[in-house]
Amino acid sequence: MSKKILICDDAPTALKLMEMVLADEGYEIHKAENAEQAMTLIEQKGPFDGGVYDVNMPGKNGIELTKDSLAHANGKNMKILIVSTESSDHLRQAGKDAGVKAWIVKPFEDEDLIEVLSKILV
Repeated sequence: MSKKILICDDAPTALKLMEMVLADEGYEIHKAENAEQAMTLIEQKGPFDGGVYDVNMPGKNGIELTKDSLAHANGKNMKILIVSTESSDHLRQAGKDAGVKAWIVKPFEDEDLIEVLSKILV
């Protein structure tokens, strides 16, 4: 059975690119453009195995979304990967404290996304 992944990014191009790359790897992909949509998907379509979240989004950011996801019954076992243009130590530490398992800086190579996600989903 394929792993269920929730991708949340407010940039439609980034969302589509990650969907194509991960779907080609056999993942079952669900997409959200903001944290509110992501939480609705977790509630209605969960549980999920993993999440790939952007940090900078309108409303709640990816770190706040990580906390909310992991606090929900359908998201409590999710392995979260952050993909962001942000890479400060402060933000990375906040992500780690929230439960983020890995961080990739945009732009990234497709292979990096595949490799890091597969490692944290083990």
